[in-house]
Amino acid sequence: MYLRAEIPPAHPSAAILGEERMGAGVAVSPDLVLTAHYLVLGASGVEVTGLDGRARKVERISLDHESGLALLTLDRPDLQPAKLAGSEPLKPGHEVFLLTCTGEKEWRGASGHVTFVGPFEAFWEYMLDAAIMTTIVNPGLAGGPLFDRHGHVEGIVSLGLAAVGRYSLAVPIALFHAGRARMESGELPSERRAWIGFYPQANDDGVAVQGVVPGGPAEGAGLERGDLVVSVDGHPVKTLRQLYRTLWQRGPGDRVDLQVLREEAIRVIEVVAGDRYDFYK
Repeated sequence: MYLRAEIPPAHPSAAILGEERMGAGVAVSPDLVLTAHYLVLGASGVEVTGLDGRARKVERISLDHESGLALLTLDRPDLQPAKLAGSEPLKPGHEVFLLTCTGEKEWRGASGHVTFVGPFEAFWEYMLDAAIMTTIVNPGLAGGPLFDRHGHVEGIVSLGLAAVGRYSLAVPIALFHAGRARMESGELPSERRAWIGFYPQANDDGVAVQGVVPGGPAEGAGLERGDLVVSVDGHPVKTLRQLYRTLWQRGPGDRVDLQVLREEAIRVIEVVAGDRYDFYK
């Protein structure tokens, strides 16, 4: 499926991700399409075009910030859904292929194999325990399905990682199975993670702040680019995984104390954690 999303200029994601986004997706039922969530984050309107060339309107967008997936409910149930993989995980060496598009009428595929299934951390307060890395160089847009050799959807292709020698990252379909009922109903998670609104990056010295989200909790608390995060609520952190695991023990509205090194001085910055679902609604 090809999708095109329009995002209002005032939405917090527009400055970084743009006001018009194009991507791919896969039908998981006659009226539901699964894709990468950042493609439709903040969208005021989304249109999906199938292999038949017919455009469909999206009536509802259900986001899952934790997995990085989005479920689109269409205005009519006339799609042929793909078969989804079960509980048996992919392993390094398994053959896989992806199907995507470069535009509304051009579709492309590529094949390769799995190189790694395991932890992945990113600088936008995002982490997976079982990300799927492959040798496939995505020939088109993100958001399309990753298939196993039986033609079952194993994941949703999210990122290109050529810089680190692993060419595509896919979000495992198991995360969709786990959250499907909630996403189909359009409900928000009952328990949500603390969100700071900053861009941490791990290096040899620890975890450094590369920037903050305008209008987010970190900016309001005075966190600055270049700050080196030493601890969270008194717990030392040296990696993104340590940082996120400690931070996510808190929830929206909780006070989080960040001990940072700034200009050779230790400071404690108190941040009232935000709710990403509310901020990016």
